[in-house]
This record gives sequence, C-alpha cells and structure tokens, in this order.
Amino acid sequence: MDYVMIENTFTNTVEEVSKAAGWTVDRKIILAIASTFVASGKTFDTAKYKSVLQEMKKQSSWMSPLRSTVGYSIAANLMEQENVEKAVKDLLTNVSILRDAKFRSGNFSYIGAQFLTEDEKDKKAHAQAARSLFDAIRKHHPFLTSYEDIPYAVLLSSSNDDGELRAETMNRYYKELRTYNFNAGNELQWLSQVLTFLSPQFDGQLVPNVVMLRDTLKKQNIKVRAMHYPLLGFLAILNLNKTQLQDIIDLHHELKDLKLLKWHREFVLFMAVQIAIYDMAKVQKSLSMTIMSSIELLIQAQQAAMMAAVSAAAIASSSSSS
Repeated sequence: MDYVMIENTFTNTVEEVSKAAGWTVDRKIILAIASTFVASGKTFDTAKYKSVLQEMKKQSSWMSPLRSTVGYSIAANLMEQENVEKAVKDLLTNVSILRDAKFRSGNFSYIGAQFLTEDEKDKKAHAQAARSLFDAIRKHHPFLTSYEDIPYAVLLSSSNDDGELRAETMNRYYKELRTYNFNAGNELQWLSQVLTFLSPQFDGQLVPNVVMLRDTLKKQNIKVRAMHYPLLGFLAILNLNKTQLQDIIDLHHELKDLKLLKWHREFVLFMAVQIAIYDMAKVQKSLSMTIMSSIELLIQAQQAAMMAAVSAAAIASSSSSS
C-alpha cells in the first residue's frame, strides 16, 4: 500500500468534506465520512453532497434527525444514488414503515432505514421481521437492548428468517465472549449480533477467532476499545489469514501518525479495517461482493451509531450547561 498517497488523499478529502458540511459539524463526523471515501477509493463529490444535504433539508422538518449530526453521515451514503430527490423520499418512506412496525423514531431508526430491503413488496414484511428480531433480542437482554440496536435488527433480519434462533445464537456468543474478559455492554451486544451475519446457527469457531484477533492486536500495541468490538466481528467472519491481519496491523501503525488523527486515535482502527476490506475485495475473487458490500454497510452502521452517540452526548452537554 502507498501510505503517502493514502495520507495525501485523506488530508484532501477531510478538507473537502469540511467545506461541504460546514465547519460547525463535529470533527468526528468529518473524519468518518472522509475515511469511508478514502477506503473505497471513491472521489468525494462536493456538489453532489451539498445537493443531498439540501434535498434532505427540503423534505424534512426542522426537528428531523436528517438535520442533526447523524444526517451528515446518511447524506454521504445517499450520494451513491443518481436521483437525489427519490433517494431521500425512499429513505423517509422506509422510516415511516419502521415506525409502523413499532420502532421508535429517531437517529437509529433513520440509520436502520438505510438497510430496509429495496423490494417494495417485501418492505413491510422485512420491517415486521426486524421488529420480531428486536423483541427476541430484548428477551435475552431487556435492560441492554434499546433503540441503538435498530440498525442491526434491520440489517440482520429478513421476512423468511428465524428471529428467535438468531437471537438465541447472539445471546450464546455474548455469554461465551464474556468468559474471555470482553466488557459487558452495547458494544459487546453489537459484536454478538455481527457474528450471526453469515448464519443464525451458532459457529463454534467464531468466538476463538474473535479472541485471537483481539489478543494479536493487543500484542502488536494496538489499543482495542469497546467501540472496536464490532470490528473484530467483521474480521472474524471474513476469516482472515495471518498475512491479511498483519497488513491491517501495519496499516494501523502508519495511519496513527497522521496529524489529522492525532486527537482521534479511536478512528485509526476503523479506517485500517475499511481500507483492508476494500483491498481484499480487489484481489480475492472468492469473496462475495454481496458480503463485502454488506460488511461495508455494517461498518458504516457502526460509525453512524458512534456519530449518533456523539450527537446525543453533545445535546446532553448543551442541555446541562444551559
């Protein structure tokens, strides 16, 4: 990998995203959006991004999450669509369908709306399946499961899926991971959910893989925080070999010295994993593009969840100080 090129591209993209989004937008949002574009090798289109933001503003009320912090992340995802007006309209329709399925409307339902099936005939059934999975997850973790789990519930469900089985498997992964000193909480629940991505059936090899990944990263002086737990899940289901894992480790150590990331080191591992995944997709024909694109969405969901948390913290801080 050309680290100098990655650094230059990242620096330029951060500047472009900052100008398009506005300097008042949280720096973490800017970095997350820029890292996604750099990882994919796609060029950030300032004009298109602004048009999406404008269209979102046009179609939403002033209290809508689309006008909050998380909206800037969603706008970056909608740039893939040719018809911006239709893209925003479809997103709002999906939000309405999730609301009809008794999901609480807010930042996370808007994130989850991006993962609802594109098949018009199956949207309502998918939303109901997501609600069933959400309820099944909550039976195992009533105090832990909240609106923050909506994106994963939508992404990991389908109208012909066995939600009860998937939730049981998630719970089994969660309990087993706890025995290896993983911290209890939302992030571990997200990790357990990610591990069911390929199958609702329990896979006895996945937990040992996750533990190996965590321990290997730590031995190579990479700080693995709770927020990084879902990343371990992505890597585990990809079943990386030693060379591929070492590539991520080497890339992490290069990226951590970037001036732009000096005060945001938590993003380094996200960026390294994103870049590595795209790199793997280019050279490994055996990797299904469906799996790759879904993992990309999972990482974006994780970043968006982080952004929503940042936004909620900022709102809480503002409220307490006023």
